[in-house]
Amino acid sequence: MKLKKLLFGGLLFTAFSLTALQSNAQAGRFGVNAGVNFSNITGKDASDAYKLKTGFQAGVTYDIGIADDFVIQPGLSYVQNGAKLDGFDVKTELNYLQLPVTFQYQPELGTGHLLLGVGPYVGMGIGKVKTVINNSSFSGDWDQANLRKFDAGGKLLAGYQLSNGLSLNLNANLGLVKLADVDNPPTTNNTSFGVTVGYKF
Repeated sequence: MKLKKLLFGGLLFTAFSLTALQSNAQAGRFGVNAGVNFSNITGKDASDAYKLKTGFQAGVTYDIGIADDFVIQPGLSYVQNGAKLDGFDVKTELNYLQLPVTFQYQPELGTGHLLLGVGPYVGMGIGKVKTVINNSSFSGDWDQANLRKFDAGGKLLAGYQLSNGLSLNLNANLGLVKLADVDNPPTTNNTSFGVTVGYKF
């Protein structure tokens, strides 16, 4: 509970307390992005059989200028997490809506901008927990699967934005909330990294 309050409070503070826009070429720009997400279930209690699962991610962002070359960037993303089992045709699909807020350094580099960011995210599981076995799909509620819907953690971002607004971005999410919703849950977390193509208007 303390972790939830801390992360949620940090998101609210960074997203809404900095209201004065300063001189910044990126300030006030709305963006969209989409790409591939490589996810896994990790942690000291995670099975070694868990391997990377390929999924999809897409989102929207907005740059709030705070100083020359620096922005706070809140966003909303749809992310397909989960994992597959090595040696078996089995994968678990966990879909989330995420609210990331990254503090970004965006200096001019060549004719575009370098993008470097770090910050927290909170997420909420949506839809059903889906298990695919030998191309047969089985779905169930999160509580039936003994999994938490709430997720939170840290986000890293690096990329390059062209002068026309197009960008190529690398991102990584490190979950800090235990995935299992049971008494004395094992230490297993969502982790992922991905590549997106973005555009700022």
